[in-house]
Amino acid sequence: MTAFVSRMKPLYQYGIKAFFVFVLSCACALPAYTQENSWKELNDKTTSLLQKKRYADAIKAGEEALKAAKKTFPAGDSRIADSMSLLGVLYRTYSRYAEAEPLFHQSLAIYKESLGADHPSAARVLYEIGENFFLQDKYAEAEPFYKQSLGIYEKALGPDHPGVVDVLNRLGELYQDQKKYAEAIPFYKRALAIEEKTLGSGHPDLASAMNNLATLYYYQGENTTAETLYKQALEIYEKEYGKDHPLIATILEKMAEFYEGTGRKKEAKQLKEQAKKIYSNYQK
Repeated sequence: MTAFVSRMKPLYQYGIKAFFVFVLSCACALPAYTQENSWKELNDKTTSLLQKKRYADAIKAGEEALKAAKKTFPAGDSRIADSMSLLGVLYRTYSRYAEAEPLFHQSLAIYKESLGADHPSAARVLYEIGENFFLQDKYAEAEPFYKQSLGIYEKALGPDHPGVVDVLNRLGELYQDQKKYAEAIPFYKRALAIEEKTLGSGHPDLASAMNNLATLYYYQGENTTAETLYKQALEIYEKEYGKDHPLIATILEKMAEFYEGTGRKKEAKQLKEQAKKIYSNYQK
């Protein structure tokens, strides 16, 4: 308030007319600033609620944020697209795919027009459209959107940027779900190589990728490679979480399936019992 008064004094010296011109200019500027601030607060609130998995509350905040964005910014502003894509993600969380899809497509059109077709924001929404189809088991529809997203990320961020890992893993999963194991493996391998380079060879995130790869190699009949990867994943998890964590049990179950499938029944039984014991102790 003191700063506001100090700015008024020199204007008031020039007469009441100048004073009112100043006040009116503040009044005109204030609503736009307030509206933009309101949109940002709503958008931040939506993101925070999403991170806390309070999805119902997040949807309400997201719908309010989109209304505020449309009211505050000109049509075609990228901030409207930000709110649209965020709300689309929230609708998808509740399997409201039909409502999510047009929001993603509208936000993509805005990003392309305002930021350019090769902007990472466009890549992100292409990925979200792919997700919308993937989660409905519409693999043929999902694939081109994932690949477009990957191409833009590679061009904008570089082929070894951590940002491409999510898309690579999703493409691997897409092919894996269709039992196209030979096509899935290169995507998982490349994602793993990037993570090893950026995170370090002992990072726990690598264990999940190794587990996925091991299972695919097993399905392909490459048993030696599969076993090596399972053991590496197990070692990483044990080092990070100890030997009694549920994540250890998930690897042990996969290894048990592998041993059983390759005729090593005794080892499979031991690992199953070990996994069961971990789960039992963890629930106490």
